[in-house]
Amino acid sequence: MLAQPSYPPPPPPPPRGKRSEFHLPRTNFFSTTRAQLAALERPPQFKNETEPIMGFLIALVSAAFLGILVAMAMNRAILPALAGAPWIAFVVLMPVVEETCKAACMLTVVYAVPSMFPTRRYGAALGAAAGFGFGVFESIFYVSGAAGVDAFIRLLVTPIMHPLWSAFVGMGVFVFVSKRPASRSLFEAAFGLPLLFLLIGMINHAVWNGIAALLPAAGGVWATPHLNTVLDIVIVFPAFAFVLRDFLGGHFNFQRFFEPLSEPSPLYPKIAPPPPPPKSVPTCPSCVQPLAYIQEYNRWYCSKCKRYVD
Repeated sequence: MLAQPSYPPPPPPPPRGKRSEFHLPRTNFFSTTRAQLAALERPPQFKNETEPIMGFLIALVSAAFLGILVAMAMNRAILPALAGAPWIAFVVLMPVVEETCKAACMLTVVYAVPSMFPTRRYGAALGAAAGFGFGVFESIFYVSGAAGVDAFIRLLVTPIMHPLWSAFVGMGVFVFVSKRPASRSLFEAAFGLPLLFLLIGMINHAVWNGIAALLPAAGGVWATPHLNTVLDIVIVFPAFAFVLRDFLGGHFNFQRFFEPLSEPSPLYPKIAPPPPPPKSVPTCPSCVQPLAYIQEYNRWYCSKCKRYVD
């Protein structure tokens, strides 16, 4: 009896470049909402590589311009009028007005780059860009009258607070833009998930501002300088970021943020298994000897040439 030949392992795959990744466990708390989002997604259809960059820049610049205007209106008109109850401006008016303004900036991108919202992740990224532009220029206006630690903290938290709030709003804009062609009215397109994500962004904004504005007024240990900012960063930001992560797929790496999601969806179906090998045994193109099919590696092997044949 001939000895069964020992087959070497298949050649390693071509190098793809080293990528540093860090992942938390997968989550799927909002499976129903994620299924609705996946059903609205479509393959990106940008005309060129610069088109999405242009969309992000339009959102950032337009939101930055509105950030200055809103900050001026709040400081010079609304806050003086609410001198007896400034918390109303911080906890109610600012979240509603600012997130609505950023949503309007994202909608302007649709007219300049119609294909800017193919998936929820593009919507969230566009929202973060609008939030970053809004927050930076709003902070520049505020810190112009502040100094020392207060100004430093304001500039420190800007890159994490406004982009997070507006990422939720951006997903709502994605749903609105995706639903609009099949909707009979603007209200029908805006009803449901678009309003839900806008509301989540406003609530996130209101909770952050509420802790920042109301906690020191409680006195005692709660009046410790900058304790409100620490609680916002340590508790509020991670909690809402975790919720956002789940809506975006529950598992991703920022280096491949826009790649297809792993969850089943109409856009990215599961790949079917490879077909079984043909009944006729092929021969080696070099030595014309019959090849052996290696089920473990799903490839044909020539025992005489000692190599795999593709």
